[in-house]
Amino acid sequence: MRLRDLHRTSGFNVALLFFATFGAASLALFGFLYLETRSYGRTAAYEWVRWESSRLTRLSTAQLHERTDAWEDFEQGGRPLVVFDPKGHRIAGADLPFPKSAPIDRPFELKQTVGGRPLAFYSMLSRLPDDNLLLVSRSAKVLEALETALVDTFAWGIAATIGIGFVGAIVFGVGSLRQIEAITSSAEKIMRGDLSGRLPSRGLSADFGHLTSVVNDMLEQLERLMSEVKGVNENIAHDLRTPLTRVMASLERSLRNARTMDDFRAANEDVLTELRQIVVRFSALLRISELEDRVRRAGFLHVDLVRILDDAFEYYEPLAADKGLVLIWEKPEAEIVIDGDASLLFEAASNLIDNAIKFTPEGGRVLVAATAEPVGFVVADSGCGIPETELARVKQRFHRSSGARVYSGFGIGLSLVESIARLHNLDFVLVNDLPGCRATLQSRTGHPALSAS
Repeated sequence: MRLRDLHRTSGFNVALLFFATFGAASLALFGFLYLETRSYGRTAAYEWVRWESSRLTRLSTAQLHERTDAWEDFEQGGRPLVVFDPKGHRIAGADLPFPKSAPIDRPFELKQTVGGRPLAFYSMLSRLPDDNLLLVSRSAKVLEALETALVDTFAWGIAATIGIGFVGAIVFGVGSLRQIEAITSSAEKIMRGDLSGRLPSRGLSADFGHLTSVVNDMLEQLERLMSEVKGVNENIAHDLRTPLTRVMASLERSLRNARTMDDFRAANEDVLTELRQIVVRFSALLRISELEDRVRRAGFLHVDLVRILDDAFEYYEPLAADKGLVLIWEKPEAEIVIDGDASLLFEAASNLIDNAIKFTPEGGRVLVAATAEPVGFVVADSGCGIPETELARVKQRFHRSSGARVYSGFGIGLSLVESIARLHNLDFVLVNDLPGCRATLQSRTGHPALSAS
């Protein structure tokens, strides 16, 4: 983005919106203050002329004439007094014409032109005991000056607010442009294939920082998945090469050496055996892909984890006995309820128990235990364990540790357990127990989908 795109940035528009809102609030506040000040000034002026009229009407004629002569200079904002006869002719006081339509004993606003200049007064016309009329006035010049000062002050304030607001919007907009440019530059590198790149997170505002944090977590997940896909492709090519070579060799031998139908049938059975193994491997891959799609999470129900583990224990107890192993089931008394898919959880437990039995020598022990806090279960054995250098890799598809290659299998079981655990928001952890290995599936701290009762 360029500087000419400044008006499109959220920072610029938000800043303008803020200052526009502030300006509107200031305008409303000024209008209220202006109207209240004007109303108060007029009310005070009317109260003064009413009070002054009441006081002056109680004076004698001589005292009143003396007082009116002292108020003749009214053009500089004074308080003129005028005495009129009943017909409206001026008797004493300031040189002001008689207000013909003015009410008696009620304040009013008087506008007169004196010496070619318009003047405004707050006035009151009162009747004297001798039937003459007294006009008491107060110049509106001071109040008008105050109103003008208020308007000028507000105008300068609005101008300053607009200027500061526009400059502030530019500053915010330029800051947003820089942040967007940094994010865009990093995103373009990632788009060109550098999945190890990450969006910058330092020096960003809180909203941009949270967004980049979420995107970086997504990129880490994407990089991990791409790495797994690459590893899967390599493992598939490596693992399928041997059975496909056997299939080709069996077919070539049958073409070259078979003489009877029995010979062809035997060769075909060997080929079918190898092809069935290949189909099993691809079925396992499709199973993992189905789990990682997470569509099945919509069908989760409240299931009893203890009952699931009880079924798995009963299923594998005869197999452990045949191998001369002690299979221990530490069954809790209370139910442990989990939101999930019972068949998938049974499959995860079965894979772990099957592995434990497979890699534990005769006379060993396999332990199955359920935990209520955090919710989950543990499968531990006294077998050969997993080399420390391979603990982080055994969950990858088709990976088999060096000690496991003498046993049958495809290296998919633990990867399947990992997918089931991720689908249920469980942490799948493998540790060496010295001797043996301990596999743990437990709920993540504070996850609301899991509970125990």
